[in-house]
Amino acid sequence: MNARFPEIRIPAEPGSLARLVSFLGACADESGCDATGKNKLQLAAEEAFINICSYAYPQERGDVTVSCGLKDGLLFVEMIDEGIPFDLISVHDPDVTLGLDERSPGGLGIYFIKKLTGGRVTYRRENRRNILRLDFSCRLDAG
Repeated sequence: MNARFPEIRIPAEPGSLARLVSFLGACADESGCDATGKNKLQLAAEEAFINICSYAYPQERGDVTVSCGLKDGLLFVEMIDEGIPFDLISVHDPDVTLGLDERSPGGLGIYFIKKLTGGRVTYRRENRRNILRLDFSCRLDAG
């Protein structure tokens, strides 16, 4: 089954996080996704959104357009912003075997996103827009 749900456009600021999480929860519920899949979706998307809030618009305010849907058995979230280019896929995974004092700062949030999506993350830059897509497998909820 393939389906696309409505999208939202929200300010790229932490105050919009509750609206994002609510929207994604409704998408997961509408798709029939189980609780585990829903939690992964919300956590990974929350982390990606906070990255956009923190880095996409350093000098001005901007928005993020978020959509979700089902395609080829995967629930997806797509986030589009017009901020500075940033391909999170190009960020190397941190060495999580090192202690906190030995590790270089940064990268854990992106690592977390990759783990929650099973590595199904795509990025492209198109028409001066960052387009980030996160794909999730989730079982249909039995009840």
